[in-house]
Amino acid sequence: MKTQIVLTTLLSLSTSAFAAEAVSVQKALPEVGSNLSGITYNYDSDSYFLIQNNSGNIFEYKVDFTKPVRTIRMTNLTDADTEDIVYLGNNQYAISTESNQVLILKIDEVQTTVDVRDSRDDVQMMQLPAPAKHNKGLEGVCFSKKHNTFYAVQEKKPKRIFEWARPSHGNDIADAAALGVKEPFDTEKILKHVMSDLSACIYDDKNNQLLLLSHESSRVMRLTRQGQVVSTTDLPLLPDQYEGMTFTKDGKLIVVSEPNIVVILK
Repeated sequence: MKTQIVLTTLLSLSTSAFAAEAVSVQKALPEVGSNLSGITYNYDSDSYFLIQNNSGNIFEYKVDFTKPVRTIRMTNLTDADTEDIVYLGNNQYAISTESNQVLILKIDEVQTTVDVRDSRDDVQMMQLPAPAKHNKGLEGVCFSKKHNTFYAVQEKKPKRIFEWARPSHGNDIADAAALGVKEPFDTEKILKHVMSDLSACIYDDKNNQLLLLSHESSRVMRLTRQGQVVSTTDLPLLPDQYEGMTFTKDGKLIVVSEPNIVVILK
């Protein structure tokens, strides 16, 4: 597959499902290569952090996506299948892995290597309920700063949405019950015939809504915190493996796809 990034501006965003029309500009991005899996916006540095799965690499880009500011190598990962990243503020990030773990770690403004072994005092490991099927674990993690709450999505078999409050301490929590993880609604029932899998989430603090992404269905859905569907948006059929999403500074939605595609929605 070609090593490219596509910056796609959609002409409109409806409150119901629609077939999106797009204008595309392509740029080569050999630094990312393949396996682009997640993206988050750092509002303190006005830049994006993109994560690869099965590599331990994080790339920082300025908002024009012309070239990476730096590549950050994660070392000593217990599970190298890192699926998503979300910025928490104060140079802290949460990383989700396929084994249903979420790691909170710090990356300062100049680091190019970060040791993420969970025995470190500056790394917190949170264990969610184990997936029922191999390679069908966590795909996305997001955070509501307003509610101090994490959400994470499990891919399928079954599709699950987890919710828990951010701990007030930095100690590892290896038990999902001790972490206080709950499922706020029946995910399989709500998504039946609408989303065949889950690949990412993002929380919209302004509107108190949870956004879900499906790569198999090429679709974004907005839900209330109680699970009521607000809107469903169909994405372009190409690219065809949407894996992560975030908001821009001015509230536009960015979706990323393997191998290395970025789609900006207006």
